[in-house]
Amino acid sequence: MEELEKTRKIVKTSFFIAVVTVAVLLVFPYDMKPKEWGIYASSYFVTTLGLTVGGAAIGILLGMLLAFLKFQKTNIEILDMIKDVIIDEYVDIMRGTPMVLQLLTLSFVVVILNNYWIALIALGLNSAAYVEETIRSGIESIDKGQMEAARATGMPYRMAMNEIIMPQAIKNILPALLNEFINLFKETAVVGYISVVDITMNSKSLQAVYYSVKPILFTGLVYYISVKLFSFIGKRLEMRLKEND
Repeated sequence: MEELEKTRKIVKTSFFIAVVTVAVLLVFPYDMKPKEWGIYASSYFVTTLGLTVGGAAIGILLGMLLAFLKFQKTNIEILDMIKDVIIDEYVDIMRGTPMVLQLLTLSFVVVILNNYWIALIALGLNSAAYVEETIRSGIESIDKGQMEAARATGMPYRMAMNEIIMPQAIKNILPALLNEFINLFKETAVVGYISVVDITMNSKSLQAVYYSVKPILFTGLVYYISVKLFSFIGKRLEMRLKEND
């Protein structure tokens, strides 16, 4: 069984290398100048990856806060109902409207920030809705008896959530969080609508300069390789967590 798995990995890796090699030979924009490559690399590392990491950080923090608030109950029923309605509506609005509309709306509402920071906040607010649903479903997948047992021993709700429920939930939701990170990475392609120059916007400009589709196709290849790398890192992290069970 192990030999079959090793063979499968070798074949999969070899196929990926072959596909990337052929794609590079076909779509590599050889005409680009060193200065243009520098701008292209900067738009990838600084803008695209910066927006992805920053948006993911906002999304995870806000999503966790919303999920905890959703499960946190008070002794006042009307307040709990209002809180749940507000959170549910926020999630529905973020998930029910296009990312482009959210980005454009925020750019008109917030006029004191640079467009880069507006894009980062918009991506984070959108991601938070998906993260909240992911964390909520992960927490609900844990046996309720564990929380009840912890509370019966006198453990505060927050401590029980942090020490008992969340460590188990994280293992269940890690693949979903990785998918959200990848989706966020691809969603950064819309920031050009508010004049933020990421690799997609940069490749579009290069396509107009050289009258060639190669810069755009090459950018697609960059996205593909990046997603494969993120997926590999996520799977390794997931395997490491399972080893600690």
